[in-house]
Amino acid sequence: MSYDSFEAFVAGELDKPGMSMLLTCIDYRYPRRVLDAMARLLPGTAYDQFILAGASLGACRPDWQDVLVQHVEAALFLQHDIRRIVILDHRDCGAYRHPRELNVPREILEHGLPKDVLPSREKAVHESVLSKLIPMLRKRFPQMEFYAWLLARDEDDPLQIPRD
Repeated sequence: MSYDSFEAFVAGELDKPGMSMLLTCIDYRYPRRVLDAMARLLPGTAYDQFILAGASLGACRPDWQDVLVQHVEAALFLQHDIRRIVILDHRDCGAYRHPRELNVPREILEHGLPKDVLPSREKAVHESVLSKLIPMLRKRFPQMEFYAWLLARDEDDPLQIPRD
């Protein structure tokens, strides 16, 4: 099913059986939006959240990815019924402007994005990073569903999840 916003996605997908693990960025502009949407649209629904600088980009750093995987494994061990991982990137992400300074491997993102990047280019770069991250995570969690969003203040873009 296709959704035109993160909020519509939450209402339409995240009330299905099982829990979601939300991977979000540390950027101060977005956590409140995510928490508000979850509380407003799915009050009382349990979900887990993991936060990394750059969300998808941070999860491509091998050491940070290991920590993410360890947390998902710990949640599963603690009987959290996680069935989907939802990656919430956002526009104008500082991590995507400075991948070298965050020690992101060059094969994940060769050059950082300029501050005045075109929205279409920005979306394409986020999808390129996902095309490298999702296969790595699928190897670790083949039973999981994966979703990704590029959040903005006014209009969100669903990001394409690579298929096997």
